[in-house]
Amino acid sequence: SGQVTLAPVLNPITAADSAATFNFTLDAGIKKICVRPTIAVTTPPACSTDKATFSFAITTSAVDSVRVSPTTATISGSGTTYTITAASGVNVTVKAYKGINCEKDTTIAPPMACGCVTAPPALALGQNLFACKGDTFPTLKATIIGYGTVDWYKQATGGTAVATNTLTYKPAGIITANDTLYLEARNLTGTCPAVSMRTPVVVVAQTCIDTVDLALKKLISKKSAIVGDIIEYTIKVWNESNKNATGVEATDSLNVGVQYVSSSATRGSYDVATKKWTIGNVAANGDTVALTIKVKVVAAGVWFNTAEISRTDQKDKDSTPGNNKDNEDDIDSQCFSVPFKLCIGQEQRVQVSLPSKYKNVVWSDQQTGNVVFFNQAGTYTFTASSGTCPTGGCCPVVVESIDCCPKQLCVPFTVTRKRK
Repeated sequence: SGQVTLAPVLNPITAADSAATFNFTLDAGIKKICVRPTIAVTTPPACSTDKATFSFAITTSAVDSVRVSPTTATISGSGTTYTITAASGVNVTVKAYKGINCEKDTTIAPPMACGCVTAPPALALGQNLFACKGDTFPTLKATIIGYGTVDWYKQATGGTAVATNTLTYKPAGIITANDTLYLEARNLTGTCPAVSMRTPVVVVAQTCIDTVDLALKKLISKKSAIVGDIIEYTIKVWNESNKNATGVEATDSLNVGVQYVSSSATRGSYDVATKKWTIGNVAANGDTVALTIKVKVVAAGVWFNTAEISRTDQKDKDSTPGNNKDNEDDIDSQCFSVPFKLCIGQEQRVQVSLPSKYKNVVWSDQQTGNVVFFNQAGTYTFTASSGTCPTGGCCPVVVESIDCCPKQLCVPFTVTRKRK
C-alpha cells in the first residue's frame, strides 16, 4: 500500500528533440482580460436625396478593425471615425474588433421616413389652382391615399425635391406664366423602387384684369331608362361677359353605369380618356358652344353625371374652374334612374348608398340615413338638409318585381294501348 508518484515522460522524436531543453511556460495572452471596444453613433441615420440609401457616422475606441453587414453596406474612414452607407429599409450591424476574440457589435435601424412607394403604394393627389399674374403663388395642397407622405419636385423625373415630407407647399416668387409642380408619394416604411411615379399639379396664371363670366348648363335626353338604352348628354358653355375668354376647357367624367358611344361638339373636341372637352375661345356677349355625348346604359341604379368648366386663361368673376362647388354657375349635373329587379317569391333586397354630402336624409318610406335597403317594389325618393340635386331634382330609386322562374310548359301527348 505504498504511495505511487507519476511523472511525465517525454518521448523525443528526433535526436535534436532529445538534446533540446524543454522549458514549459504559460502563454501570457491567455491571462489577458478582454476590454470590449466601444461604438457610439455620432451622426444619426439620415436619408439620401433620392431616398434610395441612408447613412450614419460612428466613433469607436482604439480597435484593430471595423466591419459591417449586410455585404451591400459600405464603410469608409480610419482610426476611430467611420461613415456607413446602406440601402433604405435595411438594418445595419457594425462590429468592432480588438485583439483575439474581443469584439463589440451594435445594430442600427434605418430612418422610418426613408422608405419610398411600396405595395400597397401611397398615392398623391393634387388640384390645379388658378392665380392672377403678378400675384405670389398660392399654397399648394396634396392628398394622400394610403399611408405615406409627399415630396415636391420641379421636374417630372429626377432632380432634387424642393420640399419633402409635407402635404402643403408654397412656391416662392411671382406668377408670370403657368407653372407645374410634381408630387411624389412615398410610404413611411419599405424600400425604394427604381422609378417613382409623380403627379403634376398646375398653377394656371390668369389675366385678372380681363375678367370674364362663363356659365355651363347640362341637359339629358331621358330621366328614366332601362339597360341597353342610348342616352344623350348635352353640355352648353357660354360667355356672359363683354370680354373674350380664351383657353377654355370643361370636364365630364362619365359614371360606371354607362358606356361611351360617341360625341360631337360645335367647337373643339371631347377626349373620353382624359374626360376633357377642349373648347378654346368663347367670344364675348353670349357666344355659346355645345357638346353632345352619347352613352349606353349598362347597369341598374341612379346615375349622376357632372360637367364643369375646368380651365380658362382669364379669371371668372363669380366661379373658380375645377373646384367642384355645386353653388357656382360653371358646374351642372343630371341623373337618370334604371329600375332594380327583385325576383318574386325570393328573399332579396336592394342596397342604396348616397354620397356623404347629403346630410339628414329621410326617405319616402320613412327610412333615414345615407345607406338603406329596399325589399319591395316601389318608387323611393329622399329629402336632405344639405347637398344639391340636379335642376330637375334627385332621381328616384325604382324597384320592380319580376318573375325570375321560367313558365311551366304544357306539352300534349297521347298514350295508345295495343294488344299483342
